[in-house]
Amino acid sequence: MTILNNPGKYGPVYHLPPLGEPPPLSVQFLGINYCETDYCNIRKLAKITVFGFVLSGQGCIKVGPQTYIARQGDVFILPAGCCHEVASDLDHEEQWSYIWLNISGNWILKMLEAYQLLPRVVTQDSGLESLFKEAIESAKEKSVEEMQSEFQVILMRIIVSLSETLRKRGDALTSTVQAIKQFVDNSILHPFDSTQLASHIGISNKQMNRLFKREVGTTIYNYVISKKIESAKRMLLDTQLTISDIGYKLGYVDSHYFSNLFHSKTGVRPSDFRKIFCKTR
Repeated sequence: MTILNNPGKYGPVYHLPPLGEPPPLSVQFLGINYCETDYCNIRKLAKITVFGFVLSGQGCIKVGPQTYIARQGDVFILPAGCCHEVASDLDHEEQWSYIWLNISGNWILKMLEAYQLLPRVVTQDSGLESLFKEAIESAKEKSVEEMQSEFQVILMRIIVSLSETLRKRGDALTSTVQAIKQFVDNSILHPFDSTQLASHIGISNKQMNRLFKREVGTTIYNYVISKKIESAKRMLLDTQLTISDIGYKLGYVDSHYFSNLFHSKTGVRPSDFRKIFCKTR
């Protein structure tokens, strides 16, 4: 079924309502946005996860306080539990258009974490155009009953393919950056000490950060914080630990500092995040 679009964009939108009890992971809306120059869509605290594939032009993607550029051929992922902002790039002449999938259910966050995709907002030159177009074509041609299970399969193919693409690119990282990333990934539950890390790797702080930013696309600090925030979200949803206990497990002795950091990155306090998202499970 096609429904109307919001101002600032046009294009088909398809709704696939759940049949019976909603599954823990489902695509209920998808479509194509052909964006005007003034297009901007903001979700203050998103309860859905959005997958997008850029067909043409480029746009600005904001998740929490971080801003990214998504160009033709890129895939972007906007995880639930964050502030999302998607807008046309006013400085780019070509019209920005993209295929999007709105994914409901908290299982999507677990899947993204399992495939190490949560810290990755934009993946350049993804090579996944055919899978996103397959989703659109299926929505055009098939019944809701046929699509309920088929979309879950398409979604998993996108996740696995994207994870494999990033794994192959990660294999191409220099041994120094691989060592930095491995050290950080294994130390998320400890306070971050850049001096200790630089000493462990055997290079200066400045050189370490320069190499990591060049090859991974973000600073070491931002990478660490994004990993800690996603770990915090999982503990908020999957455990009964107090906010203080979660902060302490992530290396933050001061619970107020941890709560303020979480709020600055997600737009909501940890306690409110737990209340809002536990109700949707």
